[in-house]
Amino acid sequence: MNRIKYLRGYIPIAFVFLIYNIATIPFVKNIVLLIAYFFSVTAILMQVYMLHEMAKSQVLIKDRVYDFPMFRISVLYLIVQITASLLLMGFSVKIPVFAAVLIEMVILAVAVMGFCAARASRTEALRQDAQLEEKLIKMKELQARVNLLISQCEEAQIREILHKLAEEIRYSNPISKEITEEIEEEILVLFTEIEAAALDGDTDNTSGLCERITGLLRERDRICKYGK
Repeated sequence: MNRIKYLRGYIPIAFVFLIYNIATIPFVKNIVLLIAYFFSVTAILMQVYMLHEMAKSQVLIKDRVYDFPMFRISVLYLIVQITASLLLMGFSVKIPVFAAVLIEMVILAVAVMGFCAARASRTEALRQDAQLEEKLIKMKELQARVNLLISQCEEAQIREILHKLAEEIRYSNPISKEITEEIEEEILVLFTEIEAAALDGDTDNTSGLCERITGLLRERDRICKYGK
């Protein structure tokens, strides 16, 4: 459905192309007009390329905000290019060919630099997101395991103990660091023991292990807050 929505963007692009061609009819047909027309068509094709890229990457990238800067630059480039081309066409009999080429090349160069900067920013933002997601995996996994264990336990007292542990995990620092790896491994080992005790209905052992994990979680939070 989202892909179809992007494909609908070709309609206004086609409309802009049609209006632009109509607008060029009154101008004197010469080399300056051809130069301006060529660069304007290039700008219009850039809009097609942008929509194609956004539609193609839709299944891979959930947060479309990273594409917005590139999209804005693309639209701004189109507006500036068409405006400049119409002005060049209007004064085509007075403007030297080399001046027309220079103006168009400057506009294109600025647009390309803007595209490159936006793409680099987008790539870096996605890389940082991937790194952050990797740092969140351990605590997410632990939270999921606790929730699953709660659903599997029939003993009400054990479920209550596990609910308290789940709250501790929920409000713990979600981001793992190198300095917390050792304590996180210890937490995971203890939780494996909790799973066995809880499923066996061993309330005392489950409670004691949960208290140990709670202490480790708080120590982990302290390390995350003050550690380097």
